[in-house]
Amino acid sequence: MENYLGLGVGIIAIITAFLTNSAFLFKTSLSIAIICLIIALTNGFEQDPSLELICFTLIGIIALGYLISFLPEKIRMAAPYFVGFLALIPIGAKANYQGFEVDWTMEVALFAIIGSIIPLFAKIKDWFAVRWFGADKAEFSTAVSLVYLGIFVFAASFVVSTFGVILLATGFFAANLGLRSNNGLQLGILLFAVAWLFYSLNALDGVSDSLLKGNLWMGILAGLGSLWACKSIKSEKARVFLSLFIPLLIIGVLVSFGLANENFGGTPTLLGAIIGSSLALALIEQPDSEKPFQGMLLPLILIGFTGPVDHCLQPEKLKVETLLADSDTESNQIAEKEDVMAIPAIALSDGDAGAWKSVAENSKLEFEVGPVASRTAGAIKDFKVDLQLDKSAILKSLDVEMKSGSLTTFNDIRDESVLGDEFIESGKYPKITFHSKNIEKVGEDYKITGDLEFVGMKEEVTIQLRFVSKLEKDGDEVLVFVGKTAVDRTKHQMTSDSKIGDLVDVTFEVAVAR
Repeated sequence: MENYLGLGVGIIAIITAFLTNSAFLFKTSLSIAIICLIIALTNGFEQDPSLELICFTLIGIIALGYLISFLPEKIRMAAPYFVGFLALIPIGAKANYQGFEVDWTMEVALFAIIGSIIPLFAKIKDWFAVRWFGADKAEFSTAVSLVYLGIFVFAASFVVSTFGVILLATGFFAANLGLRSNNGLQLGILLFAVAWLFYSLNALDGVSDSLLKGNLWMGILAGLGSLWACKSIKSEKARVFLSLFIPLLIIGVLVSFGLANENFGGTPTLLGAIIGSSLALALIEQPDSEKPFQGMLLPLILIGFTGPVDHCLQPEKLKVETLLADSDTESNQIAEKEDVMAIPAIALSDGDAGAWKSVAENSKLEFEVGPVASRTAGAIKDFKVDLQLDKSAILKSLDVEMKSGSLTTFNDIRDESVLGDEFIESGKYPKITFHSKNIEKVGEDYKITGDLEFVGMKEEVTIQLRFVSKLEKDGDEVLVFVGKTAVDRTKHQMTSDSKIGDLVDVTFEVAVAR
């Protein structure tokens, strides 16, 4: 549902860009886009009896600003500053937003009220600036609004986390909608873009550390630069095309870099472009102050396509039916993986002695390589394990055979290179094998030393292993063990490279049956 709502925001924003010649159609379409965005953002709430009241209150604030915009000028110049007071309706409600407890107190409602009166604060300031210093009224008002917004975004995020920014954005946008201020609407979109960034960093897979990566800042500069360039276009017809499709083309190319490597483009670049294009709205001089600038819709278009882009650029999932309770059965990449050796061990009995073979659909072998800030995850999909337990149910031998051609990093372009002559040469060396030579039981775990034959070279490696589950599946007795090891790829005919990483961390969860 969230993806459809988000996509609706993008589609409506594209339509809105072509409606700037009609004030009625433009503000109607823009209001619908913002309402869809607000509903999408409320997906951050856990199911709660107060959720409907909260959602209707936020929509009501936007709807009230929209209705005020049709009133006579005398009323319209004063009424918008009061739209935020609708936020007093849910006082006493309790909810949870992305893990943050929200007690809807007067302090929380105040952020929507402040958002709606910031335009009044800025108006008073710019009156003095024009009168005393001869400042440009529109530019000074924008600058003052940005200062206020910066201060209150910090306060809102500190007090009510992401939801505080949503409240501030809703009040501010609704007030400027009632005032018919194109400049104010642009800043309102900027504020919603900040709220969307906070929301996305908590809600989307793999972007929680995006602020530490260059691809986010690449997106910021691309969004800022591509929209900034449009300010010099004087032809209205050319401006519609250039302010939307040229930036989208540039940003689309940069985002698509994520298909080759998730550290070069992808969702973080898209989020950066949302912020960059929003900043451009605050900085560029409007070609015609009476008409909305088509480029102001670019951040909303990008917001609308965040979900689909994130879905398309997410790595293929390793579908394994784990037999461990409370496990993530689909994810092949986790931002902060728990140590598999932290899973409690079980004791085996004499009745478990004998030969066991792996059950493919319940087993997985994964790896990670690279610096902490840019880890590449992958897996070997096709492998089999044979092990022997002696009469005392002590591990006696362990043999593993893997098909090198089934190794994947969940990226077809990258896999073509990894499987080729530069790295593992899967055509020439179709098998990867491990054969145990010495097995030592240390407490509940096993320390297994053996030969790993990989890319035609043998290396002695040590594996940590522990049995963690014993159950019955389809009438058969099944044991599950987990473990980990590390492989130095430079000892297997591969060149050292600090960007790629030399040490490959391997983890596994294997189910075996008789």
